[in-house]
Amino acid sequence: MSFRLKTILGIAMIELTVMAVLIGINQFSLGGSATTQLYQRAETTVRVFANAVSDAVISTDLATLDATIATALSNGELTYLRIKNVNGVVLSEGGDAAALAAPFIRDADFDAARSDHLIDIDLPIAFGDTVYGYIELGLSTFSVEEEIAQALRWNVIVAILGMSLVAIFGYGLGTMLTRQLHWLRKGARTIAEGNLDCQIHVRGRDELADTARCFNDMAWTLARDRRVLQTQQDELLEKKARVEVLVGCLRDVADKCDNVQVPDTDRADEIGEMARATVVFRAAMEAIEHARVEQQRLISAFDQVDEQVAIFGTDDTILFVNAAFRAFNRSILEALPEDFTLRGFLEEGLDQGAFPAVENKQRWMKEQLTREQGTPREIRRAPDRILLTVQSQVDGIGTVLSAKDVTELRHSEHQLIQASKLATLGEMATGIAHELNQPLGVIRMASTNCVKRIDKGKADLEYLRGKLERVGEQTERAAQIINHMRVFGRKAEGISEPFDLRQSLEEMSALARTQLHTQDISLRLSLPDEPAIVLGEKVIFEQVLLNLVSNARDAIEGSGASQGKISITADFATDEGHVIEVRDTGGGVPEGLLDKLFEPFFTTKEPGKGTGLGLSISFGTIRDMAGVISVTNEGAGACFRIVLPDASLEGEAFDEASVA
Repeated sequence: MSFRLKTILGIAMIELTVMAVLIGINQFSLGGSATTQLYQRAETTVRVFANAVSDAVISTDLATLDATIATALSNGELTYLRIKNVNGVVLSEGGDAAALAAPFIRDADFDAARSDHLIDIDLPIAFGDTVYGYIELGLSTFSVEEEIAQALRWNVIVAILGMSLVAIFGYGLGTMLTRQLHWLRKGARTIAEGNLDCQIHVRGRDELADTARCFNDMAWTLARDRRVLQTQQDELLEKKARVEVLVGCLRDVADKCDNVQVPDTDRADEIGEMARATVVFRAAMEAIEHARVEQQRLISAFDQVDEQVAIFGTDDTILFVNAAFRAFNRSILEALPEDFTLRGFLEEGLDQGAFPAVENKQRWMKEQLTREQGTPREIRRAPDRILLTVQSQVDGIGTVLSAKDVTELRHSEHQLIQASKLATLGEMATGIAHELNQPLGVIRMASTNCVKRIDKGKADLEYLRGKLERVGEQTERAAQIINHMRVFGRKAEGISEPFDLRQSLEEMSALARTQLHTQDISLRLSLPDEPAIVLGEKVIFEQVLLNLVSNARDAIEGSGASQGKISITADFATDEGHVIEVRDTGGGVPEGLLDKLFEPFFTTKEPGKGTGLGLSISFGTIRDMAGVISVTNEGAGACFRIVLPDASLEGEAFDEASVA
């Protein structure tokens, strides 16, 4: 429905109201005042009643409504009265039951009420623009129907005339009011076609003119916003093009292209940030590539070395093995998965017999998995190899296991030690001969006296018994000297065993005294009474002690002293372990040479008198026993200090594959 038609209908409704008033006046003037008054009374009554019950309807006060209806019906003018809410639900009613039962049809005028002889009229109960309910009531029309019939014709004529006038004036008014709306519609269509610069003609100062001005303002705002959006779109397209360039640079960097140039790094916007991030990414990729090349070089270098290297991750899973490790452990690796662990490697090696002479496998496994970091340990590998292994923990990587085949080195060391012992025995020859001559002289004298007594017939059993017992004592003394020489001169077997440190020191001192006897050098030994158990090769350890005594002897002779003194003291079961100190009066070691004393082939002796390997081998021997050897200058000479861990708690079963 057009706005013009709505305007005409609105005016028509106004005109109908006016005509109703005029008809009432006409009817009254024509003698129908009673009918008019009755109808007006009905209207007035419904309005008054609506005002009276509006508060009760809004609050739904049914008791008040019932009382009000009863009061209204008591005057006898109303036939019925009904109150409904906005949803049509009856809140209260009263009056003629038949009239209440009939469907309610509002009588627009007195003529409409003639059908049922009641003026049926209703009125909404409203507050402002909100309707809260309706009132319906009926008044009897019997008294005035006759008067109404006479006035009807005049009312119709007046109504037709009024409606005609309404149509004519309504059309003109609607045309005038809708002119501005026509311009608004035309402008809206222009904007819908995309022309946001459209401005419509504005006339007047009424609401429609204000609406037209608002329309023009809206069109101007839309045009401005479209220009801003177009500018932003152009900027976004330009940024998109630069981003595509940077993405291409990232792709080239990822593809490892050379000399990738990154533009727009000097921009201060998001593109500049992305460009600078691309530069960082390029630098990171170059660093990664450099690290990869270095890693490959490192792997190649590891594959070139003879030493075996295996790297296990923080989860104990293998990360890398070099060629030497793969070649030496081929049979073990073939039986393991690619992601084997150090425990799995050792267990498979035990199952294949790669680690011989292991009596207690569980203890051996525990020792290998909980080894002290960086401490070298020798392990025997079938059939006859000796590996010097080191385990180190590297932060961020895991465990690095290295193994070096020292079989030939150990054989050479043993041969060198054996040669050194034989040389020492050669040096002891004079002293040993003197030591043996004493019991032999006693034996010869005792046997000669016995023969003389027998020849003279003066031999008695007690005399002969005493002489024979003395011969036996001297024979035992000679046997002990020879036994010490035999034990010391035997070849080392390369097997670590627990031995009594106190006993070893006593036996070594006995041999050393025979060497020092003819050189006017005294050897003093001070030991605790209790034994001390250590783990190692007893023969090689005694050679270490004898080397220290020999070096002390050479230092005393080199100092020119007429008399010398060597002392060996021991203190067992200290907080550090078993401590042995060998002191001499040979003048000490020059301070600048103390740090080089244990280096291979370094010697302070004259050419031809020393190989420089004695102290180096001694250092390695003590280290393999998990001990420490050091040297300091004290008083008139040097002091060599050896600290060895206690092995008495390890029990009698020590694996030959464990640390030497």
